[in-house]
Amino acid sequence: MKEKNSLKIAKDMESFGIPGKGWSSLQNTFEAFWKRRSFVLVSFLIISLVLCGFHYIRNLHTASTILSLDYEEASKGLTPNRTRFNIFEIQSAEVMERLIDYAGLEGKITPDELSECISVQPTHDKNISGNVNYISTSYIVRFTNDGVIDGRTAEGMLSLLCKAYREYFVEHYGFNHSILSFDVNDLKFNDEYLMAVDLLELKCSQLDNFVHLRRRESKNYQDPDTGITFSALEQRAKNIYDYDLAKLRSYIIENGIANDRAGLDSMLNYKIRMDSLAHNKMMAAYDEDNKGIQMYDAAMSAAVMIPTQDQTMNYYMSRTKTGMDNMAIHADEQLLGAVERMEQINYNTYLAEKLESNESDEMNTEKADLMIRETEVSLEKLASDIHAVDSAYTSTKARNYIGFSDDDVNFADQIGLIPSLLCAALILFSVFTYVFLRKFRSDKEKEV
Repeated sequence: MKEKNSLKIAKDMESFGIPGKGWSSLQNTFEAFWKRRSFVLVSFLIISLVLCGFHYIRNLHTASTILSLDYEEASKGLTPNRTRFNIFEIQSAEVMERLIDYAGLEGKITPDELSECISVQPTHDKNISGNVNYISTSYIVRFTNDGVIDGRTAEGMLSLLCKAYREYFVEHYGFNHSILSFDVNDLKFNDEYLMAVDLLELKCSQLDNFVHLRRRESKNYQDPDTGITFSALEQRAKNIYDYDLAKLRSYIIENGIANDRAGLDSMLNYKIRMDSLAHNKMMAAYDEDNKGIQMYDAAMSAAVMIPTQDQTMNYYMSRTKTGMDNMAIHADEQLLGAVERMEQINYNTYLAEKLESNESDEMNTEKADLMIRETEVSLEKLASDIHAVDSAYTSTKARNYIGFSDDDVNFADQIGLIPSLLCAALILFSVFTYVFLRKFRSDKEKEV
């Protein structure tokens, strides 16, 4: 019975391309290894331990952390100021130079050499479907010190790297205070008083809008050093706009103060003529639309009532837009535009009349200059205070944009248990294959 089974197995092996003599050699090899199974097991354990030790020593020179992005735009692959996010900037020359400075490695290593010690990969590196990629908001950052840096551990260098990159990220992407910069020379008054007031009003409006958005984000925020709140800053901006600038504009107009009276008068008359043409055109369009609406056949309204189903699947007659609706909307737009043009005409006409009826003297001009300088100082002080309060607010907020947490590695992963066992098994399998081939070749030579 045993011989029949052996013959059957041999035939099966021959059907897979292994001749009977090969099966005999394989059987003998199995028997040889089985007799020495204690030695094989010990060898397997020794190889596994050696490989685990190798992985453990190697991992002693590597430290890792998980970098997390915690702001709304991160899921879109953007920075807080809505520019494209690039995680590999953590290896940029600027970050490496900061790291070298913090670690005291000036002259000992170059930024390029240091960047080679760093590796980055997403924690979720996968493809959802087709060409649509999943945007990761967390990354594994590893620092490996293979003897390149003396006197510094991988953990210590990784900690300094996190500090350097956080500062870099906050400075470049955390907030943008360019709108708060205030330079009188940038206003470009063009030597005309009313244009100076217009530009001062524009700057005040920008400051007001900026601090208004901050107040909406954090209504109760208070600067820890000065106690100033966003609400107080917003009220200061409104006071400058509603009182100081309004008073300045009124004084200039009422006293007819201008550097180039003839040029300003010519410009105002030109604007009045152009606004009048635009006003007349809009009113003509408004009248034509009204005539079209009156001529529209009321019986046509029935043609645009269509049967429609609501959410409960019940039918009702729904009215859709018609030519009459479009004309009514267009008429409203034209009328609104005509009203705005008329307001501008009235204002410019008033300015022209004041220039014509009033002749400013030197005293009025000097007072206007003083009022402009005082308003400039008030706006500059307001911009400075907003910058100070907002810097304290956004610095704390921006530092929370990036978080670092420990990359928990269990002991099995630290010693590379699974890879070590697989590698040891592969080595023993290679030895088994080598012994089998030698045995098979020897048996074949004996047969010849």
